[in-house]
Amino acid sequence: MSLCVFIAGKSAACLMGMLFSLSWTHSIEKTKWVEHWQVQKQQLVLQETFVKGSGAGVDPAPHAVLQNGWYRWKPEQAVVLPSISLANSELTPDNWTLCALDSTTLESGECIDFAQFENRDVDSFTIKSCQ
Repeated sequence: MSLCVFIAGKSAACLMGMLFSLSWTHSIEKTKWVEHWQVQKQQLVLQETFVKGSGAGVDPAPHAVLQNGWYRWKPEQAVVLPSISLANSELTPDNWTLCALDSTTLESGECIDFAQFENRDVDSFTIKSCQ
């Protein structure tokens, strides 16, 4: 199974694996966000969220735990999506990054830095499972 980034309905890049991280920096608070997602039956299932700090529009879940400066929590109810749509915004200080994760160590493997798509005049991206 793999996860692919689609631009205008066409596959632009893919990563092999079942577990992925999606990371970015919040446009207002400049706070780092990381989400871990798993591919299950061609659906994307949110496993855990990590946020470095808090502030306007950056609200950790009430049951979040603060560890080494990161708020960390798992969803209380399942978050299952067929795809994720992402805006290509000039307001964020860095680009989206999608990385395959080792299922045992949760260490990042191969990554897609969305900066590679800057020359394509892209308004949005879609991430979804592909075979």
